[in-house]
Amino acid sequence: MKDEAEPVSPDERVVRLIWREFLRPGEIVPIQPVAFKPRANEPEGISVFRLECMKDPTEALAVMVPAKRGGYAIAVLAVAELLALGLSVKPAKIDEVPGHALIPELSIAAVQATDANWKAVRIALAQLGSKNLIPPADGNS
Repeated sequence: MKDEAEPVSPDERVVRLIWREFLRPGEIVPIQPVAFKPRANEPEGISVFRLECMKDPTEALAVMVPAKRGGYAIAVLAVAELLALGLSVKPAKIDEVPGHALIPELSIAAVQATDANWKAVRIALAQLGSKNLIPPADGNS
């Protein structure tokens, strides 16, 4: 496993938690682009988790209260593909889960200032994340 303090390298993968309301099961691209828009609790950039810092992608669910964990899908994204979209991934340690990181270009301020510019990026992220998606554990997606 990688040390979470190390810079994120292009050969890594990250996971993004996707709430079931942003999923459309049965569609070619089941993740809706809004899943990659920063939430109110993500002012500095959307949260991701470095897969190489965890034993299993489901470890990322530990940031959610236990009752809600089954309602999240997990999208696995290659950092190299994020870099190709003009995004970066910066370590942002938290206590609950190892390998927490942020995509600072998708901060609330950046997206509000130029939302139209980021719409295409969110569509691309939804397409990439849909290729390697672990569905919600509760089966109610």
